Amino acid sequence: YARLTITSLGARVMQGLKGDVAIPKLSASVTNSAFVAEGSAPSEGAATFAQVTMSPKTLAAYVDVSRRLIQQSDPSVEQVLRNDIINTFARKIDDVAIEGGASNAPSGIIANSDTNVVAMGTNGAAITYAKVVELMKAVEEDNAMINSSAFLTNPKVIAALRTVSKQSGGAEGNFIMDPNGSILGTNVASSTLVPSDLAKGTGSNLSAMLYGDFSQVMLGFWSGVDVVVDQSSLSTSGGTRLAFFQDLDVALRYPESFAVIKDIVAS
Repeated sequence: YARLTITSLGARVMQGLKGDVAIPKLSASVTNSAFVAEGSAPSEGAATFAQVTMSPKTLAAYVDVSRRLIQQSDPSVEQVLRNDIINTFARKIDDVAIEGGASNAPSGIIANSDTNVVAMGTNGAAITYAKVVELMKAVEEDNAMINSSAFLTNPKVIAALRTVSKQSGGAEGNFIMDPNGSILGTNVASSTLVPSDLAKGTGSNLSAMLYGDFSQVMLGFWSGVDVVVDQSSLSTSGGTRLAFFQDLDVALRYPESFAVIKDIVAS
């Protein structure tokens, strides 16, 4: 299975939601702070608030189990399949939180149009230390690092970070990623769920790298994993259909808390 990373990096999980949800956020802070003379009052000011809305999207799957497989299985094949589907659901949620899905799916970090984007080149290019630093700069210039930060990428880019020197002609071993798995003291997480099949210009199979405050990822759940046991659809063969459903959504409270590279050439 692909490694799960979003919740371990700090994403906020909200369970038991009812109806559509609107999460408040500060969109413009008070700007009238000023020094005043003795006995004088400051001018009036008010912060501006906005909302991040979430509404349930249904994640679903089903599997057909033959009569003989159920009879001959020990432990119960149903429990094995339930666990497998639940693990698959968890990875699909991570997938859409990182990249964003197609129609009917939530929009993730990479697909969000308000995240900072750092470009490598017209057709993509190999990762460099300067571009990694630029990722951090993009978020810090927006004053959007609210809590702790982290990098997230895939194993292809991790391999490059471990073998590419910070400066051309630099000392051997002076690689972008430190031996302890960090960059400038910031943790670097890896998962194959971070895409390596992106395209730009004539470039293909390009990889992504993310940096930001993952506590700004909101995972909302309207249900657990509901299981429907259907013994009628396959009744003529004695089989059973197990259908699985979960209602959820993903939102970014502050998209500016993330910067993304979408065009890294890595093998």
